[in-house]
Amino acid sequence: MLELQRPDSLVVRVVSAIRAEIDSGQLPPESRLPTEQQLAEQLNVSRSVVREAIAQLKADGVITARRGLGSFISQTPAGTVFRFPQPNGRLPDLAQMFEVRLWIETQAAAIAARRRDDADLQRMQRALQAMQEHRDNFEAAALADVEFHRAIADASKNDYFVAFHDFLRSQLASARKTAWENSASRFVTGSADATQEHQLLYQAIADGDAQRAAASAEAHLRAAAGRLSLELPTTN
Repeated sequence: MLELQRPDSLVVRVVSAIRAEIDSGQLPPESRLPTEQQLAEQLNVSRSVVREAIAQLKADGVITARRGLGSFISQTPAGTVFRFPQPNGRLPDLAQMFEVRLWIETQAAAIAARRRDDADLQRMQRALQAMQEHRDNFEAAALADVEFHRAIADASKNDYFVAFHDFLRSQLASARKTAWENSASRFVTGSADATQEHQLLYQAIADGDAQRAAASAEAHLRAAAGRLSLELPTTN
């Protein structure tokens, strides 16, 4: 019997309950999922909630639909889409996401310093120029900031890293929107520092200095987190 374990949002609770049954082996690959009505009764939620949860699981590749037969657990029940955990139905944790960035982007900067080409450097320069030109326009400057970091990701010449960077960026954008808005005045007053941090990072990559690029990336991310009142753990 399916049971709800935590007071999360209803859709998240249903998704978690179904995944728990899959993980326990109660719903093995290729097995048929109970009907919407059965799930709604077992979990004491509305059919619309169940329908939304199933839609998410289908989008994630956990469940497949067979015309006229219903929904079935896929052959890859772990799913084919990565999602960040959302405890209590909230947005992903901003501090933890910055910590992930710290681990990943420092290495990406080091790799970019070794693999970047002239086109990569020109793209970074254009992003830096846009940040400078739009330093009084929060949204435009933020977009240029994103483009700068995307250019570094592309300079790594690793498609898997670029794909994960894009996923992380989209998650981070939604999670940090409110934090950025709440700290907009600090962003403006700290724009000169941010510009200097980006310039140092760019120069290290342009010089092909992997160690300095990683250190510059770490310094920038720690400062960026600090501007949002976030303190990142030490890495050593």
